Amino acid sequence: MRTLILVGLLACVSFPSGHTQEVSDSDATAKIVAMEQVWNQAYVLKDSKALEKILDDGFVNLESDGRLMTKGEMLAEVKDSTTLQIITESTEVHAHGETAIATGIFRIKGVQRGKPFAQRARFVDTWLCRNGEWVAVAGVVTPMGE
Repeated sequence: MRTLILVGLLACVSFPSGHTQEVSDSDATAKIVAMEQVWNQAYVLKDSKALEKILDDGFVNLESDGRLMTKGEMLAEVKDSTTLQIITESTEVHAHGETAIATGIFRIKGVQRGKPFAQRARFVDTWLCRNGEWVAVAGVVTPMGE
């Protein structure tokens, strides 16, 4: 059921596949902000099917501990995730035609090794509109002080 909800959200924020690439910056911004929310929810819900659709096959992510993760590694990680909540504090999108850069701050809460944790981090995600759909091609996460 959760997957159906997230896939439904993805369908709402995707372009029709035959759409020509004449997208306004405000359209791109709204779609990317929505996709960032879907990404967070998919991670919390351990919904690898939704993440599969969001992340490009060549996706790479630089984690806050310096690890470089591929799409496959992200999908494997989400299955074992102990994240309970991700709250986005801010998101800004800078659209450049078929590419968009999303930056923002989020809080993440969960349990690790039996102990609750809370972190605040900044992110930079790069999105590409390919065949009428936005996909994440790269991400960077860096921790922030409370």
